[in-house]
Amino acid sequence: MARFSEYLDANYLPGEVYSAGLSDYRSRPQEIIDYLADKKFKFKPEDDGSYFQQFLALQNNPEALLVGKLNLPKRFQEFMAMSGVGT
Repeated sequence: MARFSEYLDANYLPGEVYSAGLSDYRSRPQEIIDYLADKKFKFKPEDDGSYFQQFLALQNNPEALLVGKLNLPKRFQEFMAMSGVGT
């Protein structure tokens, strides 16, 4: 039932449906809040925040991704060091 008018003929109200089965938890209100939050929010990210930390690190030093993953030939690295292009 989506509308309040549909509850007029029923013997229960939307709030009773929403909180059905929670009478066992009345002495522990935090567990009620946790249970209702789990029902409302289906999105459960598996990431612990490490991707955001990587994003912040790349924002500070955009070349960090290249330096860690790209292997340049030794002669090219020597050329870059002698010419001062990489500094």
